[in-house]
Amino acid sequence: MDLSSGLTRPNPRRSWQCPDKGVNGGFTLIELIVTVVIVGIFAAIAVPSFVSLIHRSNVRAGADELYNLLQYSRAEAVTRSTPVTIAAPGSSSANWAGDLSVKTTQQTLRQIGASGLQSGITITTAVGSIAFSPTGTSSATACFQVSYANDSSVIPQFISVQSSGRIAPPVSTRPGGC
Repeated sequence: MDLSSGLTRPNPRRSWQCPDKGVNGGFTLIELIVTVVIVGIFAAIAVPSFVSLIHRSNVRAGADELYNLLQYSRAEAVTRSTPVTIAAPGSSSANWAGDLSVKTTQQTLRQIGASGLQSGITITTAVGSIAFSPTGTSSATACFQVSYANDSSVIPQFISVQSSGRIAPPVSTRPGGC
């Protein structure tokens, strides 16, 4: 006696198929257009906030890179027991957004080109160069402002260098003496 013959359907249908469409199922053109329009609306709302996020990230990365370069300059001065200078592109330039160089009197230790900094970043300060002595002290007190050139909504980062050689990490509030 075969019990399974009465339990099976001769023409089984899946529950998601409409009886009148048979095996032809899927999305209609109208459903696809509505979905694309909704995704487009969400993208139009989200894109401006992503642009601002990228700009903030670029400013932070540029500030971190400058901070690390200043720390490297000071450490090399102490390690080599010779003065090490970090300088902006021009001899008296206050715009540090170009080719930054770290040098001793005999050699260039590191050269950071404009491509090394994030695109659109400006770094301003009152001095064109800072020299670190073999004891780690600085030749000048300086305050660097790292900002995004074309987006004033991005909060700038500040790095201060004291004459004692202390280099403060990047902060978003202007420190005293800046």
